[in-house]
Amino acid sequence: MTTVWRAFFTASAVLLGFLVLSVPFVEPGSATFVISAVSFAMLAVIFVASAVFIRADWDPFEELW
Repeated sequence: MTTVWRAFFTASAVLLGFLVLSVPFVEPGSATFVISAVSFAMLAVIFVASAVFIRADWDPFEELW
């Protein structure tokens, strides 16, 4: 299951990188700015949660196997 968490971690890191690179092109107060802020919040939560799950070596389906 750690592979799945690592995939989430990597994907969110890459998408956060792209989002950070787009910051100079987004004008504050526009609809694009709002979408960027919401996307940043969502990706940051996924990034931190997957890092915690990797660190804790959490497998939600452990009891099913």
